[in-house]
Order: sequence, then C-alpha cells, then structure tokens
Amino acid sequence: MRRYRIAVTFAVLVGLSLTACPSKQDGAIEGTVVPPTAGIQIAATQSGAVVKAVETDIETGNFTMALAPGTYDVKVTTPTSPFPLTFPAVVVQPAKTTTLPFIELESGAASSSLAGAIAPGGADTHITLLYEGKERAGIQTDSDGAYEFTGLAAGRYALRVNAPGYAQDTVELSIPARQRAQQNVRLLYISNVDGVDWTAGTIRALGTGLPPKKAPNATIRRAMAKRAALADGQRNLLRAIEQIKVNPDQTLKTLMSEKRYTVQVQGFIKGYRIVEEQEGDAGRIEVILELPLTGAGGLAKQFSF
Repeated sequence: MRRYRIAVTFAVLVGLSLTACPSKQDGAIEGTVVPPTAGIQIAATQSGAVVKAVETDIETGNFTMALAPGTYDVKVTTPTSPFPLTFPAVVVQPAKTTTLPFIELESGAASSSLAGAIAPGGADTHITLLYEGKERAGIQTDSDGAYEFTGLAAGRYALRVNAPGYAQDTVELSIPARQRAQQNVRLLYISNVDGVDWTAGTIRALGTGLPPKKAPNATIRRAMAKRAALADGQRNLLRAIEQIKVNPDQTLKTLMSEKRYTVQVQGFIKGYRIVEEQEGDAGRIEVILELPLTGAGGLAKQFSF
C-alpha cells in the first residue's frame, strides 16, 4: 500500500494588494507565514515548472520574490509536507509588488489519517485530496486499489478520483482528530447507455402515462395519468441502470445477489427528480426523471464496498 504524509495549513484570504516595486521592469511577490519556521519554501511556477523559489525569514516569516511580469501559481511548502498550499493565478505587474494573503500554519498536531480502496485500482487511478477547496495531494493507488494519507489535520475533505475510461467521482467526508478514517470509492465504467450523461454524472428517463377512461373528473384523470407516467419513468430508469457497468465486462447487477440488488436499486430510484413535465393530447402526461450517477447521493455510492 502506498503511504503519503501530509501536513495541512490554513490560509485567511483577505485579498491581494499591490504596491510600487523598485525595479522598472520586474515585479515582486511578498507575504508572511506564521509562525516563523525554518525551511518554509515559497515557489513561483508556470505550467508546472518552478521559475523561482525562496525561503521565508526564520525570525519573521516574511518573504519577497522578484519576478518578471506574468501570471504564476505560488506554492507554499512546509518542512513537514511535500504537498504545498497553492495560490493559483497570482498576477505580477511591472514595477508592482503583489502581497499575498496572510498565511497561518496550523499549530495543532496533524495526526489523523485516511485510507481505503478504489475500484478500479492501479497506477492509472489517480486520487486528489482537497482541503477547504484547495488541492493538497495527488497520488496513484497500488495494484489492489489501496491508498493512504497520513498526518492529516481534522477537518472536512474531498476525495476526487479519476481513472481512464471511468466517470470521475468526488466524495466529501469529515476526518476526526487523531483517528483513522476509511473511504472506499467505486467508479462507474463509461459506456453507451441511453439517457446517461457521463459529463454531468446523471441519468434520465422518459415516462408516459394515460388517464383511465372512466375517471370521475378531470383532476383525478390528470393525477392518475401522472402517476402512470412516474411509474413508467421509474421502470425505464431501472432498465437503463441494469446496463451500467463497473468495468468493461461486469455490470452493477453482478456485484451482489438478485434480492439485494433489487432492494438497493429500487430504493435508489425513489429519489428521482422531475426535470420536465408536459401534458399532451387525450390527457397524456410525459415526465423526464433524473438521478445522479456520481457525487453525493449518486448511484456509485449505493454499490460501495
């Protein structure tokens, strides 16, 4: 199993400010990291390549970096973590100094961890760990899909998982202090299924219903037609879900017994959302139902392991 250690930092964003820079051509970036610690590095990068790097002052935590005018990603790396805090798209103007938001390092111990497994696993399965909306680390799983992050601070995280040929998925979770959190993720295989939008991570199905001929009044006729449309839409969702795969040769239905699969899927389908409703001739009602495949409450979560 691959292990990575990470120390999380906090940043209070108060906006960037510009002041005059002595050079007529170059600009600069400045800021402060507290508490002052030896070995804190500030790196300015473009297209992933480091253009310039400096260390903060060991006594004050201040830093200044002269740079040519342009747009940079500025990364702050602490001695205890290879995973930097990133300020994306910082603009350096000619003869101006851009002041970064105040950066405060966490004072508490980062002693929690996150581990689990991803299906599919392997070197092509990439996991991105985000904290407070910022990317903190990116790793690959081992051949069995196992992964682990250690040295995490308690807090709210997001785990974004990608693999070639599979729909990207994101899981949000809370990691308690001084505990080991567990999170497994099963990705859905991208295949051609009617009604599925893999980019949006949703599945839709059309349902049609006709009113009974002997309904006592118009209100009841419409209500019964809509009920029939919803039932038809749910049946069509079920048929579509039966075609969704977890790998090129295996559908969701093969992951468990017939009884358990039926219970899981029927319960999931009840959470549909009506995205469109139309009334046609002879009292016919048409509805379009939608369900999430990925993300919070998505189909993939129903088949975690």
